[in-house]
Amino acid sequence: MSAKPAFQTWTVTEPYLNLHCELGEGPFHEKATNSLRFVDIIGKRLHAVDLEKGPESVTTLQLDTPISVTADVAGLDPRRKIAIGAKYGLALLDRASGKYEYVARFEADNERLRANDGAADPHGRFWLGTMTDFTHLPFQPEGEGSLSFSSIS
Repeated sequence: MSAKPAFQTWTVTEPYLNLHCELGEGPFHEKATNSLRFVDIIGKRLHAVDLEKGPESVTTLQLDTPISVTADVAGLDPRRKIAIGAKYGLALLDRASGKYEYVARFEADNERLRANDGAADPHGRFWLGTMTDFTHLPFQPEGEGSLSFSSIS
């Protein structure tokens, strides 16, 4: 019989990071660098923090589009390029320049929609959902949205 895994307990008295995201989501552990990256969808930002160096190591990349989710891409160094769910689909982001290029766009550039959550499956396809973009005013959900997948090669 195997031993039970040990659990650690922490008492949190203050925020680890105090970034005041407008809508912080999409935490992703970047194994290659032992960093945690996450997004501020409304703020259009990508944040990353080196988990060994701590809060002082946080970096922020300001984009010109909402970014909702990130993923590593096989064969690419995540310190240089990652996949992102952007306003109109799946894009490849150059982390040094902040420039991105769509590799798969949704069927129509519908201003009412934006990319939402997503993840890679065991076959390397990236599934990305859309939802009503609540920054598009007036915000009136219409029951619209979709789920699609794409491969980066």
